[in-house]
Amino acid sequence: MVNTRVFWLHTLSPTHVGTGRGAGYIDLPIHRDKVTNWPVIPGSAFKGVWRDWASRQNKEHIDLAFGRTSDHETNVSNSGALVPTDARLVCLPVRSFQGTFAWCISSLALRMLSRDLSLAGMIDLPPVPPAVADGTIHRTATTQLEDDGRIFLEDLDFTGVKCPETIAWASRIAGSVFPGEKNKDWRERFVERFAVVPDLVFDFLTETGTEVTSRVRIDDDLRTVVQGQLWNEESLPAETILSGLVSCDRVYSGQPGDVTEEVLLEEFATSPLNLQIGGKATIGRGRVRCVFTPVKRR
Repeated sequence: MVNTRVFWLHTLSPTHVGTGRGAGYIDLPIHRDKVTNWPVIPGSAFKGVWRDWASRQNKEHIDLAFGRTSDHETNVSNSGALVPTDARLVCLPVRSFQGTFAWCISSLALRMLSRDLSLAGMIDLPPVPPAVADGTIHRTATTQLEDDGRIFLEDLDFTGVKCPETIAWASRIAGSVFPGEKNKDWRERFVERFAVVPDLVFDFLTETGTEVTSRVRIDDDLRTVVQGQLWNEESLPAETILSGLVSCDRVYSGQPGDVTEEVLLEEFATSPLNLQIGGKATIGRGRVRCVFTPVKRR
């Protein structure tokens, strides 16, 4: 894919990108992929807050990058050139007996990430680790998760197995999510806590490892809970990592100019962003780091 970059989302606080009312015990669930049931952040949600960031920065080519609607006077509108995909789950933070928490991924999730990066044109990707046997976890050489050969995630017990491919992927993802010299310490912390778990375990953790918070509305006069105003909200936990692709389509300017696809990517998809995605912004939810990685081609 030409004119493509990878974007990584790192949640700094619990993040709720919902789908409205749920049918189960969670009244306000988060958005999930239809096939895998893993959490995702829709491309539309990301693009909206991305444009809002650009507006606050007074960027010059906002309408070309994100589109413009007709104002019923000039009747001039155009499609936006920047096209982000949904941000799919890469690493889910899971409580660990040693090391506080682990950044967990499965072989299948890692294989899907590798495929997306390859389709985007990224080269020199490490090989995907082999399937993880039941009762084991692929760990890195410098892991902080192991206790006498055992790794405990939530109430699950595993045997840690050092894996060269896991070590290579941990370094590759860490370099993308935490780029630059100032993030060197975070790259080390990520590698120490990176773990590849069995596919079935990952599926289980993505269903049970999200944050569920009970909320109430208090009556101003009685200082008691208003009848029927107790509900549960689901959020991605802080430290979740997701990724997607953003490509730049043909620039629909309606007039000749020097604004190219490369210019728009350089202007809008280069510097790290601090965004607020999803609901509950007034209580600190949805604080997210966004980092872009250029695709190096042959």
